[in-house]
Amino acid sequence: MDILDYFESLRRGIQQNHSIGSIEEPVLMQAFDDCRGLFRARVFFWDNSHLTIDEVIDTEGGYPEILRYSYNYIKGNEHVLRYDNAPHYPALENFPHHKHIGPDETPESSHQPRLSQVFSEIEAILATGSGGS
Repeated sequence: MDILDYFESLRRGIQQNHSIGSIEEPVLMQAFDDCRGLFRARVFFWDNSHLTIDEVIDTEGGYPEILRYSYNYIKGNEHVLRYDNAPHYPALENFPHHKHIGPDETPESSHQPRLSQVFSEIEAILATGSGGS
């Protein structure tokens, strides 16, 4: 799999997600070379909350390895959750992977999520009406 194949498969998967109302254009799909690149998109849900997806990917091994990621979900003007692997909480278990919770963005340990897991978590928030204003 080369980086362009990964970009297209990720974009298709996002477009086929029934929870998403719209995708902000342009979606950034920047190839650094045949195997590495940056994917950035913002998707909006039915209540106008949104998720910003930011991934730096390497496909040299034949499969996508996400080197850097941030999945930031905002509802109204409040942060609800953000997963990322920025190396700024070395004391947390599973460093550098962590999750920020709530408007204060309280960090907690986390495993690296798959994007589908992030969407499932957001769908649960939307279903219960919790998180943000």
